[in-house]
Amino acid sequence: MPTMQTPPGPLTVVDGKQYLYFAGTGYLGLQGHPAVIAAACEAAEEYGTGSATSRTHTGFGNTPPVLLVEERAAELFGCEAALYVPSGYLAPQVLLAALRGTCDVVLLDEHCHHALRDAARILGKRVVTFRHRDPGNLLEKLSVCDGGRRRPLVATDGVFAATGSLAPLADYHDILRAYPGAALLVDDAHGLGVLGERGRGLLEYAGLFSGRVNAHEDESGAQTASETPRLYHCASLSKAVGGYGGIIPGTRRFVEWMKVRSPVCSGATPPPPPIAAATAEGLRIVRCEPELRERLHANTRSLKAGLRRIGFDVDDGPAPVASISLDSADRMQHMQQELASCGILIAYFGQYSGLPSQGALRIAVFAGHTEAMIGRLLDELCLRRPVAVASENP
Repeated sequence: MPTMQTPPGPLTVVDGKQYLYFAGTGYLGLQGHPAVIAAACEAAEEYGTGSATSRTHTGFGNTPPVLLVEERAAELFGCEAALYVPSGYLAPQVLLAALRGTCDVVLLDEHCHHALRDAARILGKRVVTFRHRDPGNLLEKLSVCDGGRRRPLVATDGVFAATGSLAPLADYHDILRAYPGAALLVDDAHGLGVLGERGRGLLEYAGLFSGRVNAHEDESGAQTASETPRLYHCASLSKAVGGYGGIIPGTRRFVEWMKVRSPVCSGATPPPPPIAAATAEGLRIVRCEPELRERLHANTRSLKAGLRRIGFDVDDGPAPVASISLDSADRMQHMQQELASCGILIAYFGQYSGLPSQGALRIAVFAGHTEAMIGRLLDELCLRRPVAVASENP
């Protein structure tokens, strides 16, 4: 397997060779940002490598860097509090554990990430899938609610990792208004730091973010009927933010409720202080340096316009990911290998949720890529493009 020997960025060393790197999820380039690295080093010297205890049984696991992540996440999202958990994969499990008593059936996008699938299975409720990004099919599947007697919780990725396509949250939200007690949950791993005016993610981009996201009004976790559908979200901190772990922002009361309801909070050691400090610095940069996000958006537009210009049918959405699916896995792997031979890395996904059977080439652009770097990628792709091309952007 290839070994990455530098932080991921526009230029990345893999197996001793430097490449133009258009893979992975380090969209803002913060994994190698000097301030992020300095924060990690300082925290390692001051607090060591870990607290060696959970946060709830003794309380001693609440190191200052862990608390700083929660403080800065709350500032970014403009809410009262936030809960920092050891991995982005666990965040949906923590969130759904708090919602166990507030829903009767879970409806999942058929191509959602395994993190949501696992979380829904652990919840112990009936799970129904609906067609990928299809509000009409969701409406049909809501018949399981038995005329409104069962409360639905619809769960979806915000940005789908392999294709960069966005969940139609506004459509789902409108549909769920007719179902008392309904909820919409978004795992926004690839939206945090990337989408929305403040980088709050897809809920903000879709115009749905408010102070009532991740909130509840009574000890059952239920909200009033006037607030249907309830809105919940979580995100990974290992992608655009440049750190590690999962984050669930919300009201102070809801955050405390999650701590009580989830075994992760009592049974897992919190993220190590160096990682937490790096993550907190990444959150500060996301909040205070919007020009990084602006550069990322400009590069996304440039990449996708260039791909369309040379004959690839890619969407014009705001996610910094372009997905190209050719007619065979062999052709895509050959194209990937040819690009690597001339110093450019892109990813080939053979199997991933939402992709056709032959897989797809996934191209990710970062804030730090220059026009010249993007131009070189496009030139090399143009030389290798097949006569007929197609993309997987459902």
